[in-house]
Amino acid sequence: MDMYVSLDPRRSERPLVDLAAVISHPRSGRRFAAEVVEISCEGCRVKAGDEMAIGDQLVVSIVGLARWPARVIWTCAGVTGVEFHTPLRAGEVARYAEAFPPERWVYTESLRYAGEPEERHSVRD
Repeated sequence: MDMYVSLDPRRSERPLVDLAAVISHPRSGRRFAAEVVEISCEGCRVKAGDEMAIGDQLVVSIVGLARWPARVIWTCAGVTGVEFHTPLRAGEVARYAEAFPPERWVYTESLRYAGEPEERHSVRD
């Protein structure tokens, strides 16, 4: 299994993922779309168009899969770090990383998915 892990050291591995999510602010009733781009046992990093403030209590929902009550611990330019109220188990994180890896596109002469083998061309004299 290929795992893409952030270079920033933390308490546990933080594989990169590509998960569509819905963020809910239970107090205000606001809901908006977001993308979970990194996940660990302790929390996740999300990209969202809506602003969130440090300390906001929210629920990160992966439709049909999970609901994670969390709080915002940092935010910068549309990217937000949240900490789960109840940590995930390492096995859960590994399953999400395996099931929802980030798209890896390689720009060569034409755009191709990095998981595809490169075509080999032989040159004959």
